[in-house]
Amino acid sequence: MGMAASQARLLTITARIHDVEYQAQSIQNAKIQLATQSDQVYQEYLEALDATTLTIKDWQGNIMTANFNNLCGKNAVDSTYQYALLNSKNKLIVPEEIKQGYDYFNEKIGYDDPYAFAIFMLTGDQGQAIGNDGTSFKKPIDSAEEHFGDTSSNNSILNLKKSLEELEAKGGDDGYNGLTEEQKKDYDELEKQYRNLLYNTSSQGIYENVLKSSGVEEEDINFNQEDFDYYVNIYKQIQAAGGSCVSISGYDGENGDAASNSDWLKNMIECGKISINIVNTDSKTGDITFSTTSPTSDTFLAYTNTTSIDKTALAKAEAEYEKATKDIDNKDKRFDMDLSKLESERTALTTEYDSVKKVISDNIERTFGIFS
Repeated sequence: MGMAASQARLLTITARIHDVEYQAQSIQNAKIQLATQSDQVYQEYLEALDATTLTIKDWQGNIMTANFNNLCGKNAVDSTYQYALLNSKNKLIVPEEIKQGYDYFNEKIGYDDPYAFAIFMLTGDQGQAIGNDGTSFKKPIDSAEEHFGDTSSNNSILNLKKSLEELEAKGGDDGYNGLTEEQKKDYDELEKQYRNLLYNTSSQGIYENVLKSSGVEEEDINFNQEDFDYYVNIYKQIQAAGGSCVSISGYDGENGDAASNSDWLKNMIECGKISINIVNTDSKTGDITFSTTSPTSDTFLAYTNTTSIDKTALAKAEAEYEKATKDIDNKDKRFDMDLSKLESERTALTTEYDSVKKVISDNIERTFGIFS
């Protein structure tokens, strides 16, 4: 091999050795990053195991994931407590159906009454069957209430009705308007007790009587007691919250329906944008008040370890951890194989380098030895 050729080969080998060493260093750095990634995957696995879910316990002790629907919806979990959600402005959060019905009822009918609202909602056609203004809506309800109040066999109802009539008589010809402020206050309290008891015993009869008197055929009348009670209760909740409400659908985001999204509810409670309240109902008047509660102090609401109530979540966390770990192991093995190949190549190059270097040295010695 000539001197120039040997020198060129030596330079080529040197360049390749540097390239191999650079590749090996890059792979070593990648292996270090894999180790860091492995730590992250393990941390994520631990976080998944430690994750909590907002849960609700029913009266039988069954625990389930809590969301707006099963806390405050029409088909809420049958728990000892009834719950309501208020936003940061203390407005009651309600289903979209209630928000639309409440706004229409206030705007078109303007009759501030929970029982009338329940009748309105049950008609299913925005109350058109019994009138579209407060006057025509109130008249058949008053007539039906008077009929069932007069014909009731419940002594408590009859006694309350008599007390109301006697108190109103004290206003003379002006009736209620002739009463003193204190007497009006007593009358209003008695009337609440009277109507609460009357509807507890005769809501179906009053509802059917109202629709029949408004020309609705009997076969077209369908009454659902649970729905009626729900509409009465939710109207009273709105009034207890200041008379305004917002729809749960207003919180819908990219992840879907907020009403069924437990993670959304948990996050909103934790950041203080929504508060959970227990609904308290006065047994005599039916009036509603709120008392705040939280998952850290409530008997039936709690932050529960997710994997303890959701075996699917545990299986998912384990599967994701195992897959990520396996991927990291496979990458690590490929890196080891690449390093092994590079090391073999480096060894061969080093051997060749030493050989070529010796050839050059020998050539120099032979060529210039004759001058010594």
